[in-house]
Amino acid sequence: MTGKQRTSAEDAALRGAFRRQAEACRDLGSPFTARLCDVLAARLQPGGAVADALFAWPGDPTAAGDAVPLRLAGALHALVLDGRCRALSAVYPPHDAAAGDEALWSALEQALTEHTGVILDWLKGPPQTNEPGRAGVLLAGFLTVAALTGRPLVLSEIGASAGLNLLWDRFHTRLGARD
Repeated sequence: MTGKQRTSAEDAALRGAFRRQAEACRDLGSPFTARLCDVLAARLQPGGAVADALFAWPGDPTAAGDAVPLRLAGALHALVLDGRCRALSAVYPPHDAAAGDEALWSALEQALTEHTGVILDWLKGPPQTNEPGRAGVLLAGFLTVAALTGRPLVLSEIGASAGLNLLWDRFHTRLGARD
């Protein structure tokens, strides 16, 4: 915390960032992350190291480059994947994701309190998103290699997009008026 006095506009900006992320998640077919962001937008309050870091975010929490809601969602998901927070794991899919918002908020509060260091470390870096649509820019290179060599293309990925870019040939790419 910088000692800087928080303003209601900053509070509103953070809550707005969580609400916009919730809407984007709903639109992209991620209902649980949408619900998570909705609950955080409605219930997160200053107090505690993680909440204070979020409310005093040095950048613009609404900016895509800052991706504050996704940073926190990634940290929480990491706690679930690592098995570090049983309360959170119990309300995350595929477990009892149907538990009400009260159960989800209770688990979130526990995670924010008991795993402060892990979460603050996760907040330092932007999240890794896996969007195979970005592989569209690779298409020109793939077509050039194919034209120059006349040979099949064999791809390897070191994990930058969870292997999704290896499936580029299974997507339809539209570049302007041309397919």
